[in-house]
Amino acid sequence: MKRFLSFLAMLCFFLSATAQENIKEKGLKVGDTVPDVVLENVLNNNGQRLKLSDFKGKLLIIDFWATSCGGCIQAMPRLDSLVDAFGGKLVVLPVTAENGARIAAFQHANTFLKGQRFRTVVDDKVLHTLFPHRMLPHEAWIDSAGKVLGFTEASDVTGFTVAQALAGKGLASRMKEDVMDYDRNKALLVNNNGGSDTAYQYRSVITGMLQGLPSNMGFSYDTIRKMTIVRATNVSAKKLYALAYQGLSGIPANHVDMGPVSGLYGYELDLPTASPGLVRRSIREDLDRFFGVRSEFTGSAFRLIPAGKAEAAGEGPLTL
Repeated sequence: MKRFLSFLAMLCFFLSATAQENIKEKGLKVGDTVPDVVLENVLNNNGQRLKLSDFKGKLLIIDFWATSCGGCIQAMPRLDSLVDAFGGKLVVLPVTAENGARIAAFQHANTFLKGQRFRTVVDDKVLHTLFPHRMLPHEAWIDSAGKVLGFTEASDVTGFTVAQALAGKGLASRMKEDVMDYDRNKALLVNNNGGSDTAYQYRSVITGMLQGLPSNMGFSYDTIRKMTIVRATNVSAKKLYALAYQGLSGIPANHVDMGPVSGLYGYELDLPTASPGLVRRSIREDLDRFFGVRSEFTGSAFRLIPAGKAEAAGEGPLTL
């Protein structure tokens, strides 16, 4: 019997540790019960710490903010007025990862917060772990039983949405979602980085030779997305330019000067237009930029002219 009880204790410990690790990795979801964490660093709270269980029986909205978030700051007086309007049934708790001294100085100097001593959790790590997010403002709604109702923008906290939540009718607004696995150091949409790889509205891609693909090219039109689509794989630069200049494919080889450009390439363009002129101009500009040339076609002769120093004159380093 003792062995069985010991096994149960170890199992409970393992399950609890696993649940905590899942929360740490992915955060709380709608319907989860919020753990009763202790918040040690609370500004404008008479030096007292807070526990989330202090707000049981009330609708709690955790308002994540930062001094760099103008929308967060402008919303604070309005959120505070909602707290007053609902007579103690609503609590809005501002939370920031910034340190207390910075926040105290900011509250004293900021136009929207000057003269108002909002209670706010500072130096926070715990709540940011429970409710991970990328975009601010970020509002985490917790019902009177301590369960997560959902996540919204600050603008979605209104008298109507608060009243609906207090009446037990759930979250009457759209759910805010942050893409947590987006890596700004990787290509957007590639391998679903930041969203589906079908989410683009315009796309231009140039590659070198791609082993195993056929040599092919052509135009098509997507009537649903209203896009002209250009596809070319493993073709010469001259053939690519034939997509940009109508009639180029029929020019004799001795009337074509490709300069230093040689080899096989792939090219894709998805352009939201049906105008042939705009499509061909876009192709020409793409190719000229890529090869570092200026293309000329007279109708009887074609040549690529290397970009001169004059085109780059006056340029400095790329900075914002």
